[in-house]
Amino acid sequence: MAMRVHLDGDLITTEAEFHSALRDASGIDWYGGNLDALFDLLVGVVDPPIELHWTSAERSRAAIGERFDRIVTVILDAVAERGADKLRFTLEAGQ
Repeated sequence: MAMRVHLDGDLITTEAEFHSALRDASGIDWYGGNLDALFDLLVGVVDPPIELHWTSAERSRAAIGERFDRIVTVILDAVAERGADKLRFTLEAGQ
């Protein structure tokens, strides 16, 4: 079964909220809620395909700040490691 995650930038305003949304979507209660755990979750814990779609991403970035860029970098590293056919990540700036 695919893991499809919609991240709403209007609702994701902290790094903790981001990790909570991934924990809920993955069903992995023991997900660590940090950047190392994020990489592990996307590369080795959840079976592909995985789709992450972040809408209103500019709102999350404005609220989260520099940590938003770190989150995105980790996700892109996971895409590079796992392959874009198994892990798809899209960002939408907003309306």
